[in-house]
Amino acid sequence: MRVIKTTLIGGAVFLVPVIVILFVLGKAIAVMRHVTRPISELLPFDSIAGLAVANLLALLGVALVCFGAGMLARGPRARRLYQQLDDGLLMLPGYGLIKSLSDQFKEKRPANSPLKPVLVRFDDFEQLCFEVERLADGRVVTFIPGSPDPWSGSLVYLAPERVQGCELSVMQAVSHLRRGGRGADALNIPHASVS
Repeated sequence: MRVIKTTLIGGAVFLVPVIVILFVLGKAIAVMRHVTRPISELLPFDSIAGLAVANLLALLGVALVCFGAGMLARGPRARRLYQQLDDGLLMLPGYGLIKSLSDQFKEKRPANSPLKPVLVRFDDFEQLCFEVERLADGRVVTFIPGSPDPWSGSLVYLAPERVQGCELSVMQAVSHLRRGGRGADALNIPHASVS
């Protein structure tokens, strides 16, 4: 059952960006068809290899716009704008989850991924939490999730010796929290080290 659930969630996380991209491309091609229609009407032929010239010009136009946007995105201003937009979107409920889950499907976890499962040692107990980032003074910004709703909780600043990385993915940690901690043995969660 867990494999089916994980596969369904993984499939949904994979499909959401694909669907959004296809939707945006469809709209972009429709707009570009209106822009390129006068040009295609001036040409002496209506199709190339069975494809309408208007459609080919629309696809070419979208490709050129994407190429131009890609060239602009390489600049430092575009990177700053992207970072500001991304930071703003992190305030939306669920955006951090979607971003973290999509990061799990990349070959390696990027350094700027918004969440990382960790174990936090408190006085007499340990808790599964998410590391958000590390501050210049060494403290660890940590999100303490609730259970069974892991996306409500508290944000705390901890000394680094209280925080220990664990080998769970974000999806595994979220699933474990939603199950109220059941199945912990199968996850091989280590004890937080005592310093």
